[in-house]
Amino acid sequence: MLFSLRLRYVYMLGLAVYTFVNVLLMEALPYYGLPVANGYVLLLFVVCVVLIWEGNRLIELALPTISRAVNWRLHPLLLAFLLSLPLTLVVVGGPALLLGRYVQPLPPGKLQLGLKLILAVGFRINLFLNTINTGLFFMRELRLSQVEAEQHKKISLQAQFQSLKDQVNPHFLFNNLNVLSTLLYQDVNQASEFLQQLSKVYRYVLQNQEKEVVEVASELEFMESYAYLLRARFRDSLRIEITVPDALRTRYTVPVALQMLLENALKHNVSSRNRPLLIEVFATPNYEQLVVRNTLQPKLAVEPSTNLGLENIRRRYGFISTLPVEVEADATNFTVRLPLLNLNP
Repeated sequence: MLFSLRLRYVYMLGLAVYTFVNVLLMEALPYYGLPVANGYVLLLFVVCVVLIWEGNRLIELALPTISRAVNWRLHPLLLAFLLSLPLTLVVVGGPALLLGRYVQPLPPGKLQLGLKLILAVGFRINLFLNTINTGLFFMRELRLSQVEAEQHKKISLQAQFQSLKDQVNPHFLFNNLNVLSTLLYQDVNQASEFLQQLSKVYRYVLQNQEKEVVEVASELEFMESYAYLLRARFRDSLRIEITVPDALRTRYTVPVALQMLLENALKHNVSSRNRPLLIEVFATPNYEQLVVRNTLQPKLAVEPSTNLGLENIRRRYGFISTLPVEVEADATNFTVRLPLLNLNP
């Protein structure tokens, strides 16, 4: 921040000269009867400003270590300011005392008065520098929050685009229309139900594409419709089991995450009548995570990946929660655990 600027020595000199000019214009030395040459006063201000600035820079660098050592629950800026007070007392009082006793000796009364005046100026300089540093700190935090918000928006848009693309890409349309045409010849009622579920899938994506979080109940209802389409398409080659307690359906998750995980499982694994792919959606025993687990049956040739998938879900969760998205793979299963979120009123 301020104390680590590349041009800090230029600013130090400018602040010292500015303080000296103010003292001259106010005629402070003649007013208090302090017979100290102007050159020595200017040199004293330069030394004090440099020591205050550099001392604060060293405090800032050592602050993480100091915070861990003292274990105080203080904001780092406040802790740094508190540490800078004894620093200022030493780096201002020390040079002033040397000047008033050895370089230009002053009577004890005048020396005491001079020390009080220079310490008052030194503490004001320190307060000024820490105030500017605090302002720069919060400006940087504001810029970072704006950048994170833009990144979040970009990731959400990517997820929306990917989800919509998954639904409207030629393969999806062709496969579902092919299933629908087959059902029209076999069972008109089932074809009608298939069409209704297909419309629910599109409606959900369009209605929730701009939301950051959705209720688990809403996401699971969408998953039931989506699973219906997949079961109709893959028949005995795919098993989807969704068992989530009603008590957890009022919790929250990011929209379309479950659909992306189902797509991921189908994209990377073989599903056939001889080796049906099992995808399970359930909650952990402590009711803190929503789990999507599929049997691991890797394809020999996998379609090119867009690299959105899991990383996209991780980053979207990262913007709204500190809870991690956990991914685990063993010899038989691939498992993803999504945190179940509670929204504060």
